[in-house]
Amino acid sequence: MEIMKKFEIAGASVAGTTHVKRGINNQDFFHWLFTEEFVVAIVSDGCGSTKHSEVGSRILSTIFAHCVAEYLKRGKKIESEKLFHCAQWWEEIRHDVLARIRLIAQTMGEDWWSVLRDYFLATLVGVVVREDTTCIFSCGDGFFAINGGLQEIGPFEDNKPPYLVYGLTGSEITDSDATLLQIQRNLIIPTSEVHSLMIGTDGVGDLVNLAERPLPAQETLIGSIDQFWSEDIYFTNPIWMRNKLTVINTEKRRIDWEGRNIQRFPGLLPDDTTLITLKEVKVWNKCFVMESLSLRSKKLEQVKRQLCMPLVAG
Repeated sequence: MEIMKKFEIAGASVAGTTHVKRGINNQDFFHWLFTEEFVVAIVSDGCGSTKHSEVGSRILSTIFAHCVAEYLKRGKKIESEKLFHCAQWWEEIRHDVLARIRLIAQTMGEDWWSVLRDYFLATLVGVVVREDTTCIFSCGDGFFAINGGLQEIGPFEDNKPPYLVYGLTGSEITDSDATLLQIQRNLIIPTSEVHSLMIGTDGVGDLVNLAERPLPAQETLIGSIDQFWSEDIYFTNPIWMRNKLTVINTEKRRIDWEGRNIQRFPGLLPDDTTLITLKEVKVWNKCFVMESLSLRSKKLEQVKRQLCMPLVAG
């Protein structure tokens, strides 16, 4: 079974209103590799209190995804469940990624520790899908869902998640609990049991809570989070998810002529919000389709005959 034939994928990100008001870039990023043999997808959330963490979230998620892909190719003949359960395999990936990040940081300035702090503090939530096994993994906080079951990763004490590069810089968080430096395997499940999934940054929590709220200046409800992995439009139209998040987070204004004032309807997602969704491709039963087409053809022939029948004078 080729993975590309089993799943379709979509993703989007939107800057939070608090960042927009302050003129700060979206510090989230998402990246995926979608091949015939596997899918690697990652969402990343840059630390909001550092200067340029949007750079780190972009670079870190991209490097991590490609590094996982390299290790998957090396372990092509190894059963996925054994591979994903192997702590050493994930440790080798982590050290490999950190080595590449350190090299980049060292070329950006003599004080590479400060470079790491200013640019590369970012969380990761990811998924690896192979033919036999699927694994959700993370370093930091966020969300994931499998077949509609939503799970939160974290939150962590004082809203201080463990960042991957703490493996280079150290921190009071990971010094007290070194296991936080490890790549966490949040769920390992047979791919045959996966019909839909989602990974998201912590901003998804706000999106979940908006289900019964209307869109800004509209009566239409935002709707449940499961729309993003259950409705076909998000996969057939590549920009539909981004457009939906943008509408949710765009301030609208309406003139109240009677009250002689302007009503403001603010965007509803304060934090940067990013998600990637996968959905099982619908496979139509060939016999059912052929039978339906045959019946349709017979009905058309009947209509044609009726239209061509001569009129009989009464």
